[in-house]
Amino acid sequence: MNIYNKFSLILLVGLLATIATAYYLSINYGDIKKYSNLNTTKTLQLDTSENNSPKLKIAYSYKKKYEMQEGETFSQILRKTELNDNEIQEIIKLSKEKVDLNKLNIGTKIETLSSMENGELFIQNIIIYPNKESEIFLFRNNDRFQIKSNQLKLYPELVYQEVEIQDSIFKSLTNVDTPENTIMEFVQLFSFDIDFQREIRQGNKIKIFYEKFNDEKQNFVKTGSIYFAEIQLHNHSYELYRYKNEKLVGYFDSKGKSATKALMKTPINGARLSSGYGMRKHPILGYNRKHQGVDFAAPEGTPIMAAGTGHIEFVGNNGGAGKYIRIKHMNGYKTAYAHLSKYASGINKNVKVKQGQTIGYVGSTGLSTGPHLHYEVWLNGKRINPMTMKLPSGKKLENNDLDIFLNLKEEIDLKMNKAS
Repeated sequence: MNIYNKFSLILLVGLLATIATAYYLSINYGDIKKYSNLNTTKTLQLDTSENNSPKLKIAYSYKKKYEMQEGETFSQILRKTELNDNEIQEIIKLSKEKVDLNKLNIGTKIETLSSMENGELFIQNIIIYPNKESEIFLFRNNDRFQIKSNQLKLYPELVYQEVEIQDSIFKSLTNVDTPENTIMEFVQLFSFDIDFQREIRQGNKIKIFYEKFNDEKQNFVKTGSIYFAEIQLHNHSYELYRYKNEKLVGYFDSKGKSATKALMKTPINGARLSSGYGMRKHPILGYNRKHQGVDFAAPEGTPIMAAGTGHIEFVGNNGGAGKYIRIKHMNGYKTAYAHLSKYASGINKNVKVKQGQTIGYVGSTGLSTGPHLHYEVWLNGKRINPMTMKLPSGKKLENNDLDIFLNLKEEIDLKMNKAS
């Protein structure tokens, strides 16, 4: 074929494409307008399968996105799509056999990819993103759905960071790209010993050695464990190493003494101590009365943690305390949490909770002037000051456990020095 003939063929194909596009739009304008709010992809296909005669075909695919809401199930999401009842039941049965999609978390993203047939959307594929490292595909094959999952290959990276606190621990670590989950875990490690509202000062130093996981393009995917953490105050230093064996995973100082104690001083992250323990003028009632707890100001919806392991003794409305939870712990201790906006899923009377578990969310219910947590600690029936309470020291490693820990500590120090 000479250059003239090639040029003529190109012009012919372009003309046919223009005519076909105009014709398709004229007869399908109503369908396209109907689904104009969806993410639409148009492809132009040249078909020469019959007698080498070129034919142009325009194909549209439509993407629709969903996000799992609180209290919603996967089957309820499916009923929002264009699937019929038989297809929904087929997918639910298939998912029970392969992957339990009824345990998807709030915020899970789901996409449907559809084609148009006779003016209606026809779903070809469903993609579920249960987390940052995996995908689940539901796809049609001969009018039946099949399922497969894809696990992203992750690459671990050890990171050492040393920063000087300026405005806050959170902001100082965020400035050096420390993942938020790692920052929250770091704060929680020291929540038994340090009053973050009073003891942390500008110029204090932080050291942290942790693991994170990236994809093959070195994009951050998820956090790993913290292996070493240290806070240097003006007159004291706290350092912790991670230790794991068959029976426990915990953090210990350089001599093998555990960081974990019976109760946390601050069962909430990133909050400001807005009112201490003792006499004060009540902000609503207007007269002086003893404030038998401490208040932490925080945005509504901020998670509240169980200060220690125990059983829920009371959950419900409690007069001026609003939505309220009280937990019974060992050795005569109880903790109480007031003015909540709502309770975490599964929080009911007599339910066992673990230290650090989310039990509710900050609110302003009851006699309250704004969103905050009112936190109380009881010892043998009397309320005590949570910020000054003296708790028994944590577990100390002994014998073989201590020897193993000290060897592990040396390994962590060597890796940390290499990474710094």
